[in-house]
Amino acid sequence: MRLISEINKRIRSGDAIVLTDAEFTEKIGSGHELSLSDVDVVTVELHSPMSGTAAMLCVPVTGRGIFTRAKKIWLNGTPGFPGPAPNERLGEVDTLIFAGQAARDKQNGYNSAKLFFDMIKREEVQVECLSQEGDTYRNTFTLDQIPFARMYVYNCFFDGLPVTDENRQRIPNRHFNTISTGSKVLLNKALGIVIGYGSRSSPERPSLSMAADMFKMDPDAMVSSENASGPVIENSLTLAIPVLDEGVLKDLSAWLTGRNFGRSQKSLTVPEIEMARYLKELIIRGNFLLTKSDEVGPSAFERVNP
Repeated sequence: MRLISEINKRIRSGDAIVLTDAEFTEKIGSGHELSLSDVDVVTVELHSPMSGTAAMLCVPVTGRGIFTRAKKIWLNGTPGFPGPAPNERLGEVDTLIFAGQAARDKQNGYNSAKLFFDMIKREEVQVECLSQEGDTYRNTFTLDQIPFARMYVYNCFFDGLPVTDENRQRIPNRHFNTISTGSKVLLNKALGIVIGYGSRSSPERPSLSMAADMFKMDPDAMVSSENASGPVIENSLTLAIPVLDEGVLKDLSAWLTGRNFGRSQKSLTVPEIEMARYLKELIIRGNFLLTKSDEVGPSAFERVNP
């Protein structure tokens, strides 16, 4: 078994062999039998619906000493939840917003997932705040004008990933065991960390929770589309999976070939290709090291009973 510290040493020296998921599966599809000497790290990009996402924002409302506490707040018409901290006397409101909250006028299906996407695009956000005194205050801001904006993904499902092979036998997940609490990831291209398993994670449908600041997120890394109910936004998650032993290599091969990449990249979206390449380049340049601890485990997907 190789250690994380050994792979990091190879990354620092510029000797690490890094493959994207598409490159990895193309080599397998071409009949190349990969061994530990062929690869140190595989970068994998995934998309997950934003439904299990929230953002904590410090929202500027008005000047200092104007009102005491916020009772209700809306951003672009979507409802937020004012926090208990008494920052309102400073004119700022700590606000928690869950993705998928519908705008109150419900026009065009606008919701808070689209709000997050618009914020990351640096579009102007309209604020309306109702104080405990019954007064209404309005303001506007862009992402770069607020002091705190952090996204928390509490349920990032790996939708569409098989957990069984063609004989309906369970695929082992030794490659998932390399992802532990504290592992670094890219969330919508911004550096983030894995917090642990997702709120609805199960062996049949694994999910993760993670956090990252919104300021360096890239809207081009996300998938935005429309359906009958309105905008649909997906988070981009890019993982660096260290190939620590033959078991990880075997399970990673089964998992990635099960995603039907095959010998071409035609089934991949541009963000999927670009984000895996982007993380590969960061690693090759020595700008992204793996989690330092060699004590890998338990897997971030495992539930730990209290």
